[in-house]
Amino acid sequence: MEDKKKPSDTKKKLNIKGFFTSRGTRRGAVSVLLTVLFIAAIILFNIVMSAVTDKFPLYIDVTENASYQLQQETKDFLTEVSEPVSIYVLQKETDFESGDSNNYKYRVQANKLLHAMENSSDNVELHYVDITAEPTFTTAYPQIDWTQSHAILVVCGEHYRAVDMTDLFSFDQTQYSYYGTVVINGQNVEQALTTAILNVTTTDKTKVTVLSGQGEQDMTPFTTLLENNAYEIETVSLLNGSIAEDSEFVIIYDPDVDIDDDIYTTLSDWLKNDGKYGHHLFYFPNDQHPVSDFPNLNALLADYGMEVQYGYIYETNESYLIPGGNNTLSVFDYGEDTTYTSELRNGSIPVVMMLTMPVSVTDDTIAKPLLQSSENSFLFPMDLQKEDLDSFDPEYQVLNGAAIGIRSDGTEDGKDSSVVVIGSYDALTSNYLSISSYNNAAYFVNLFNVLSSRDDVSIVIEGKDPSANELGVSSIDAITFPSILVRFVIPITVLIAGLIVWIRRRHR
Repeated sequence: MEDKKKPSDTKKKLNIKGFFTSRGTRRGAVSVLLTVLFIAAIILFNIVMSAVTDKFPLYIDVTENASYQLQQETKDFLTEVSEPVSIYVLQKETDFESGDSNNYKYRVQANKLLHAMENSSDNVELHYVDITAEPTFTTAYPQIDWTQSHAILVVCGEHYRAVDMTDLFSFDQTQYSYYGTVVINGQNVEQALTTAILNVTTTDKTKVTVLSGQGEQDMTPFTTLLENNAYEIETVSLLNGSIAEDSEFVIIYDPDVDIDDDIYTTLSDWLKNDGKYGHHLFYFPNDQHPVSDFPNLNALLADYGMEVQYGYIYETNESYLIPGGNNTLSVFDYGEDTTYTSELRNGSIPVVMMLTMPVSVTDDTIAKPLLQSSENSFLFPMDLQKEDLDSFDPEYQVLNGAAIGIRSDGTEDGKDSSVVVIGSYDALTSNYLSISSYNNAAYFVNLFNVLSSRDDVSIVIEGKDPSANELGVSSIDAITFPSILVRFVIPITVLIAGLIVWIRRRHR
């Protein structure tokens, strides 16, 4: 018996066929297809952008002082790195950025700067290593004391250097002393990492000898700065030791007693270097004893056309004085000879010195000024008695806060030996080396660089505060907003818009 189709079945088939062949359905299908393709394209774009931003982060820094961008000095340095360098952050990235509401912003800033350093050089790679999960990682670096906590390891070939949290950040000492709370109040990430990279990529370091044995003061802040700029420091007493043959510099820093005749002869011969010259002596006189107490050191200076005067430079020009200080704390102009300033990144920033003893040039064919006061300063004698103050008639003049005497073999291609006298040992204390509004750190490192004929490799970079005033959004928002926009806001907006269009067309 032949089955007969029911009219209702036929009608249903016609309705289904009509639905798929209707103009409205075709339009809807096209709309859905286009929407799916568009969303797929957005997702693909998002995946590609995520991969790109891992290597080249796309964020807009609208902070007032560009807190999340590298300074130009850092960028210039990184472009010159020619050897492969690996920066290992010794924790997971999320742990490195962790902290309370105050510390978090500094840690986020530090991490962004690390990524920026990697992206600024083809030879710098950034890695995160959780050494608690990979304890064998440290065995490859035996010269580091791993009983101490380190934050970052910088490696170039066989050379490596550890960087600690105290190198990366400055901390509120009051909070720690009184409450035991670790509160970050500043960062030095660029300075710490660039100096570490400089050290591991510099194999031929210039040697500097710091003399001891005459009651010299501690000068760790400056020797640390020199070490950060790829100088090798050794401390030697000439009473029982000798200056290394390859040492180019000797520093005598605020000695309490004079050198003896033998040491005078040793230093004089070392400067002459058997007629080859090429050696440099830095001398910081002691202001607690009369100049006459140092006859041998005075004789050494006289050989190079200089002498130290017993008194302080008393500055009366208000524009040279430091707010809150006295007349013996002032800034100094650079000498007319630009040999030692032309390579400074910012030659408009002055050097500041305190309790500065004037350095007179006694032979201008040999010696010349390096740092000078205003013409409104005068020598205030240290031995001036109170009863003589009323009759004291100062002579206002330009005084030298520092000078250099130079001798050579007289040939055009020969090397020079020099004696540099800095009238203030305070000029190299941490108070003035660490303040970016003064040029002490940059100037004195550059002076060493020029005398040793090194290229300008001084790394003196100012840390920046991410909590500075912003232009409309917070520092963290400045970092995350573009990422949220690309990864979430745009795709969701497109999806919603596509659904609205499809629904509206479906119900026409």
